[in-house]
Amino acid sequence: MISTPFQTGGLNVTTLIFVRHGVTAENLNYTLIGHTDPPLHEFGVLQAKAVANALQNVSVDCLYSSPLKRCLQTASVIAERRRNLEINTCPALSEIHLGIVDGMSSFLAYDQYKSLMDAALDDSLSDFQFPSGESRSAALRRFQQGLDSLVAKHKEGTVCIVTHGGPLGLWLADYHGDPLGRFRHWQPHHASIARVTYRDRRFHVDTLDSTEHLSNGLMKPPSQPS
Repeated sequence: MISTPFQTGGLNVTTLIFVRHGVTAENLNYTLIGHTDPPLHEFGVLQAKAVANALQNVSVDCLYSSPLKRCLQTASVIAERRRNLEINTCPALSEIHLGIVDGMSSFLAYDQYKSLMDAALDDSLSDFQFPSGESRSAALRRFQQGLDSLVAKHKEGTVCIVTHGGPLGLWLADYHGDPLGRFRHWQPHHASIARVTYRDRRFHVDTLDSTEHLSNGLMKPPSQPS
């Protein structure tokens, strides 16, 4: 159970508690899922329960989630522990749309679209977009706009946000001054927790990628889904 690292701030401070959703079978099978909408794998449900346990003594004023199932399920497990805490869906928190490869096996995608996949994996290429998909810069922009809206709406409150590795990685890369092509290096683990405060008109990353609540065999998912 986590207490102090994720407690709320004070006067003129808005606290954001970020949670990356638990794993899906598609994550375990190396499927590219952006707006593809699978549910959590049973291991991901266990991870979500561990998150809920970790946050059970943390005061939360409101709960926001990406509208995709893997986040909504994670948020639902968190909300079950709290009376009168509703889940608010926010499209700005959604994963990056991967266009023509969304929902495709990464191996098949590499076989059919090698040049595109090479570009997508090139850290030095800051912006990138699969055909019919969303560019990194556009995904970062709508995610940032979503966060700006939440801190304006919930001044001095504590907001729990269940979202995805893509937008979190982009946001953290930008926060640390890295090219957006390095967003994968900043993606937190599934079911990890981070604490960000908004104060003095700036966002401050206070804790990042906390996984101590996953120490009992929940950090590394099984090699194959059941």
